[in-house]
Amino acid sequence: MSLRLFSGDAGHVLNAIYKSHAAIEFDLDGNILTANDLFLNAMGYRLGEIRGKHHSIFVEPEYARSQEYKQFWAALRRGEHEAREYKRLGNGGREVWIQATYNPIRNSLGRLYKVVKIATDVSDRKLREADFEGQICAISKSQAMIHFALDGTILDANENFLHAMGYTLEEIQGQHHRMFVEPAYAESLEYRQFWEKLRRGEFDSGEYKRIGKDGKEIWILASYNPIFDMNGRLMKVVKFATDITRQKLADADYRGQIEAIGRTQAVIEFTLDGKILAANQLFLDTMGYSFAEVQGKHHSIFVEPGYAESKEYREFWENLRKGKCNAGAFKRIGKNGKEVWIQASYNPILDMEGRPFKVVKFATEITDMIRLIENTRASMQNMAAATEEMSASIGEISRNMALSKDATESIRTTTATSGAASDSLVKSMQSMERIVELIRAIAGRVNILALNASIEAARAGEAGKGFAVVASEVKNLSNQTSEATDEIAREIEEVQKISTEVAASVQETIEGVTRVNQYVSSVAASLEQQTHVTQELSENSMRSSQAVDEINDRVKKVNKGQELMVEAA
Repeated sequence: MSLRLFSGDAGHVLNAIYKSHAAIEFDLDGNILTANDLFLNAMGYRLGEIRGKHHSIFVEPEYARSQEYKQFWAALRRGEHEAREYKRLGNGGREVWIQATYNPIRNSLGRLYKVVKIATDVSDRKLREADFEGQICAISKSQAMIHFALDGTILDANENFLHAMGYTLEEIQGQHHRMFVEPAYAESLEYRQFWEKLRRGEFDSGEYKRIGKDGKEIWILASYNPIFDMNGRLMKVVKFATDITRQKLADADYRGQIEAIGRTQAVIEFTLDGKILAANQLFLDTMGYSFAEVQGKHHSIFVEPGYAESKEYREFWENLRKGKCNAGAFKRIGKNGKEVWIQASYNPILDMEGRPFKVVKFATEITDMIRLIENTRASMQNMAAATEEMSASIGEISRNMALSKDATESIRTTTATSGAASDSLVKSMQSMERIVELIRAIAGRVNILALNASIEAARAGEAGKGFAVVASEVKNLSNQTSEATDEIAREIEEVQKISTEVAASVQETIEGVTRVNQYVSSVAASLEQQTHVTQELSENSMRSSQAVDEINDRVKKVNKGQELMVEAA
């Protein structure tokens, strides 16, 4: 049994519907009576495979057992129409969406006797709608979304938007978009032109500064999308946005840091093969070039020709192309062959895939420092040599002073001995003076005895003449002895006076020599100490000179030979 053709005007209409729409007939219990080819093709069946079977073969088993499905057929049996989109299952469980009407049919007596379903396969449209809806849902989950009327009045907004701006839907619904912008901008010509553009159906996108609740500044990456109805008329504007406030702050921070670096350091950018892309004014001033003179040129214009041809220079750029940093002190050649020393880092910059795409160099000129170090090194070397010579001279003086000390000590000892001899001489003269006094006393007594003898001889007369002669001789001898004794006394006194003076002079000499000896000893000790200090100074000067050499070498080739070669972050 197939769908029969109808006659009459109404019949022609039904025939036309059956030719353009899928159609199927059921009895009131839901059993299939017949179906046209459009329906069979849509569901993937032949008529013989479905005739007599229940409508439930087209629905999911769970739905077929549900109360809702029972009520669906109960309503049809009561003569109630059903019309909407339905999910149905074709042959093999294939999902089919149809836009259908279930129409209870009455006979000539007005009794219900069957149900006719007229349907259109809308599976492709439903898939598209599901795709669109899925995309919109996904966008809504990941992005802030807000709907506006064409005059800018807020219609709706999702949670992402409300959270970003700090509002509830009730606080913004019905308000104008201008609540999200600064007052001055809201009154500007630019803002009016912005909405005029959207009302013309023109799309607008970019980064926008917006104002959230309590004046909070928010940056969004957004697109304003005019939406058209089925007749191509504008109906609303939908904005999709992403909060990029943190990113903008981070970008501002990075930009600020880079600008700060650019104000204090020379900066130049290269391609991976070493060609110059850009350079700041500080770099150009350091090297003496204008940008036009270096743009597109190779980095090798800044190095000596011999180095530019070296294996080391080739490896330098190969490592940069591999993403390895290089930092150190470098000798470079500026305009007109000017020698320039820089402390620099060459930094490979990576793309989103982690691949190097250019090299940025940050540099500080250290030419004056290098020259100062070289001058300091020369001065230190001269000072070290002079100190070494002074140390040798002081050593010689120290040795001479040691000999002088020994000689002075010998003089002091000899002088002390002379002083002792002088003291002994004085004492001997004093002893001789006592002997002279004794002789003088004896001479006096002899003289008295001679006088007495002369008296006695005179008394004796002729008998005493011989005795008188003897007495006279004894008296003469006594007088001579007395005169000699006086002479000796005078000589002794003179010798004693001289000896006293000599002794005093010797004593002064001893004291002077002692003081000289002390001075010489003190000077010798000081010179010995000075010798140690000078020797230490000489050693320190040599070490300082070596240190300056080492600093010079290190400054000139910081990390050279052991380049940082760290993977660029």
